[in-house]
Amino acid sequence: MPEPLLILTATAFEQQNLRDDLLQAVTQPIGHRTWFRGILGTKPVVLIETGIGTVNTAQALTVALQQIKPELILQIGIGGAYLCANLTLGDLVLATEENHGELGVLTPEGWSPADEIGIPVLSTDRDYYNTFPINPELVAKAKDTLAQTEGRVSQGPFVTVQQCTGRADLGNELASRFNAVCENMEGAAAAQICTLYNVPFLELRAISNQVEDRNKETWNIPLAIQRVQTATTKLIEALS
Repeated sequence: MPEPLLILTATAFEQQNLRDDLLQAVTQPIGHRTWFRGILGTKPVVLIETGIGTVNTAQALTVALQQIKPELILQIGIGGAYLCANLTLGDLVLATEENHGELGVLTPEGWSPADEIGIPVLSTDRDYYNTFPINPELVAKAKDTLAQTEGRVSQGPFVTVQQCTGRADLGNELASRFNAVCENMEGAAAAQICTLYNVPFLELRAISNQVEDRNKETWNIPLAIQRVQTATTKLIEALS
């Protein structure tokens, strides 16, 4: 049997449509999570709801990689767009790298990245601190595939935070710090674990809100959830 495609979401909402479309669906309680196994298109997949945040993501993904070796790990969900990125609600974005946004040193002179500490977050063939690059060939292939059916697909660095940014000035600072286009709460953990296990990784998000002074009336989470799952289905069809 071919190795499955592993799809991670933080919440059930971000994968519910995919669950509903599963053929030969089987649920499995594994590692304090529920796995949903089945077929999408002709592709065997495993859907895992990790819970929000980096700790939940790292735990769920580590348990998975101790048991299976997926063909690809695809993390999908919603994200907040930094104002400088000129993204609109519902836009699709692929990560070219993931960054731990808050890891580093804060001094009276300002913030410095984790390099300032001098201890790598991860050492494999090189030392990693805040930033985990994502294979550019995989990103380009996914972007070209999605553009054929989904229209505009953007790409750029993502920032992972544990404190959602609800102020425009702080969002602008994070965007400038990493030359980033959007933020989320899980991606850097998944990228780090995938680097550790040497497993191919992609991250696809749809924009649910702008990173501005917090105003939930301007958000559109249902649109973002729908768009990212539709795009994921198209991507899986192409992989099949």
